[in-house]
Amino acid sequence: MSNRGLLAGVAALVLAVPAAAQERGTVEFGAFGSAATFDNALSLKTGYGGGGRVGIYLEPFLSLEFEDAEMRATRPNGLKDVNVGLLSGRLVASPFSMGRLSVLVGAGAGVSTETNFLHSYGVDALVGAKYAITPNVAFRLDGVLDFLANEDWKTYKSVRMGLSVYRRPHREVRTEVVYTPGPTTMVASQDSVSAAETRRLRDRDAALNALRDSLRNAPPGTHTVTEARILFAFDQSVLSAEAKAVLDEKVQVFRANPDMSIVIVGYTDVKGSDGYNMALGRRRAQATKEYLASRGIAADRIIIDSRGERQQIENSAPAANRRAVFRLLMDASVPK
Repeated sequence: MSNRGLLAGVAALVLAVPAAAQERGTVEFGAFGSAATFDNALSLKTGYGGGGRVGIYLEPFLSLEFEDAEMRATRPNGLKDVNVGLLSGRLVASPFSMGRLSVLVGAGAGVSTETNFLHSYGVDALVGAKYAITPNVAFRLDGVLDFLANEDWKTYKSVRMGLSVYRRPHREVRTEVVYTPGPTTMVASQDSVSAAETRRLRDRDAALNALRDSLRNAPPGTHTVTEARILFAFDQSVLSAEAKAVLDEKVQVFRANPDMSIVIVGYTDVKGSDGYNMALGRRRAQATKEYLASRGIAADRIIIDSRGERQQIENSAPAANRRAVFRLLMDASVPK
């Protein structure tokens, strides 16, 4: 690799933009097989072995990782093979991705030890890729070029191939519910002091629970439930023409059934933090509600909710999770 190529890799690391990766705090555990070729002046030829890595994501597109690679290396002139150990730490970024495939670039420093005589240190550059097999497992392939500072910047090249497993940080599930009894939006509160307010909150909770139930145990003919889904662009809560068309198809049903209640739940993909995605899901649900209200549907018939990145659709592209789902309930026994 030329110096120009190394500079390009470092520049890509510095200028990296967010890509499909992992949320902040995710820990990566990896295992790999490796092969290396050495500068002839190091009295080493080729090496084969394996190793492991552990890393933590500082941002969805940037991680700090530490790596240990051990291999058996051959030597020229019939000399006995030796053991070589490579210990390094680096910053790795995902500058862009395409579907499940993400490109990796990184830079760091490390030390090298050889059984008999070679004890070196220096810097390294990494270029690689990973392919997401599942949300928590990825295949990873890296090429690493090491420069040995105390060996007149002699180099060795290595290739590493293996699997990485991701462990996300444990987070408490939070649900935000907004209730609209009229033109004024009120946020549910637990600070009520009057009996009337206590009854209102109890009735509101009963209504929301009824809307969320599957209603499988309800007597036949007491309810009618349907569900529809609209999609949003990445990091957006603006309704597209296609989404408005789906809602327009339902408006006539809403108008013809004044006893129908509506609950709208906003979702996101896994990019971004939990708090940001919860707020984005709520904005998507709110945008859907406001559009229905603009078409003449009374606001007090609509309850909104957000699940953020929770409940991802299995085996689907990220775009399929940028959605708002609205369930429609017709049941005269459910108070509004």
